[in-house]
Amino acid sequence: MIDRSVLLTRHGYLFTAALSEKERRRLYESAAVVIPFLGRRTLLVSGDTGVGLFYDQERIARHRAVPAPIATSLFGPGAVHGLDDEAHRHRKALFLQALGEEELDRLTAIARRRWRRELDRWRQDGVGEVYAAAVVAFGSSIVEWAGIDEPEPEMARHAQWLADIVNGFGVLGPAYVKAVVARRRSDAWATRLIRRARACGDAPSGSWVDRVASFVDADGQPLPERTAAVELLNILRPTVAVAWLAAFAALALEEHADWRVLISDERPSDRPLLAEAFAHEVRRYYPFVPVLAGRARHDFEFSGQRMRRGQRVLLDVYGTNHGTEWEDPWSFLPGRFLDVDPCDIPHFIPQGGGPRETGHRCPGEGVANRLVAVAVSELAKIDPVELPPQDLQFSMRRMPTRPASGVRMSP
Repeated sequence: MIDRSVLLTRHGYLFTAALSEKERRRLYESAAVVIPFLGRRTLLVSGDTGVGLFYDQERIARHRAVPAPIATSLFGPGAVHGLDDEAHRHRKALFLQALGEEELDRLTAIARRRWRRELDRWRQDGVGEVYAAAVVAFGSSIVEWAGIDEPEPEMARHAQWLADIVNGFGVLGPAYVKAVVARRRSDAWATRLIRRARACGDAPSGSWVDRVASFVDADGQPLPERTAAVELLNILRPTVAVAWLAAFAALALEEHADWRVLISDERPSDRPLLAEAFAHEVRRYYPFVPVLAGRARHDFEFSGQRMRRGQRVLLDVYGTNHGTEWEDPWSFLPGRFLDVDPCDIPHFIPQGGGPRETGHRCPGEGVANRLVAVAVSELAKIDPVELPPQDLQFSMRRMPTRPASGVRMSP
């Protein structure tokens, strides 16, 4: 029998479609199927029921759940993603406090200013690429927001390092090597920032750099320098990753011109509810995270399957975001997110699920949606939208994926 990790490598986001007929039927009927994965017995779950299990902290742990090559290059050693119980809750509080509504508003304002600067360059040049512009705009925005004082070219360079980390974490070959190099460079940069903040106290009070440098962990001690650097990057890097979603958002605006008109008519004084709903649907509809991993804390039975302590549990993120709990799941319908809190939808898990405050749901989800909404609202104002001849296809095998051209536009 072929190890199903090979299918994930070969088929990417659609790897569940490559399972055997018996496995697909069981996953569809009971939301869980046992598969061989990385040489070990693994439970693959999907849908509301699967999400409920995966975020049950009494049964599922995160420690050492993600394969080391991915965890090391993407999250970094000692990161909050691999903690459990009180250690996780205490560390996550650092992120939740830093990403409150007031700080989110401040970041949004910075991102809008910088995104408009990128669009001004497009008008001068006659053309621009959404993905490349988003890497610079979102990367420099989060660096500025974090209280890191450096020249604009340095901001852009560091943003590209973070983009390289995201681009190569899930593939074999040169992109992965580039991601590892970028990870080392980023770690060294972040370590210098933490060291300087602790030695000189020159980080702006209350900034992300200041918060991480002065944070006292659950053991009552400041974070080790290397761990502090890792957590400093764990807000910066995911923000740059939003550039992938921005490229898909531009593609969606081109394919759904009716929504572009509605969004462009939203008054600037209002919160862009249509743009935010559109952004939520972008995050649901387009491929971003393929699967998430956990481990069984102890022996238990789920959906007729017996799991042993330490065995891996995989949550099919892409499949759940297109599962039968959704009405017309394969249609792009932003209206489904109007007048509803997406966190109240169990099967909406583009960046993880479960409770945000106490569980493992990504604390930066609000950042991601706000920044996609910024891109959507600004791009919608380009009228008419003219897309030069280009390759807008994207591979469902490549993780992460995006339109091949990055989506070039002529304002």
